[in-house]
Amino acid sequence: MFVQHKQLKVLSIPAGKVARLNTSAYNVQLAFPGYTPQPAAAYLIAVSGGSKVLVIVGFFLSESKESIFFVPKQGEVSVEEAERVFDEGFVFAESMGFVLSETDFHLLSNGDQQKLWQSLPICRQHETSVPAESVIQPPLAAIGSDDLENYRKRSLESLGRFLASM
Repeated sequence: MFVQHKQLKVLSIPAGKVARLNTSAYNVQLAFPGYTPQPAAAYLIAVSGGSKVLVIVGFFLSESKESIFFVPKQGEVSVEEAERVFDEGFVFAESMGFVLSETDFHLLSNGDQQKLWQSLPICRQHETSVPAESVIQPPLAAIGSDDLENYRKRSLESLGRFLASM
């Protein structure tokens, strides 16, 4: 079982510690608590640290430019258990509608590994245009009937895309 790691915002680990990396072939519309529904990319990473491995499932929200990370409830696991937990992470990401592809990260040269790792949006801090705390939503009564109808249509479209991805 994977749980959200709320303190983790960016993966600032060296590329040399990454044992495996899978990425999504396309973005999927997701709705995480506290975020508006938006397209997201998925990443499945196995980070090796000696005799322990940490499997991380990361999602990069393309509109808010933020990353959300999930880790196994038990945290780091032994090398022997790593494959089983990695498979659980694979199922977890694919249950949300993602198709994950192997990057053959471990077969790349050190320089290419570094370039690929640094190019991933989950490894970089992104500037958001407006802090979420500064956005003030108007009360529902102030929204006109046309705005409300447009909101309903967008919500139904979003729900349709979500259900289609399942």
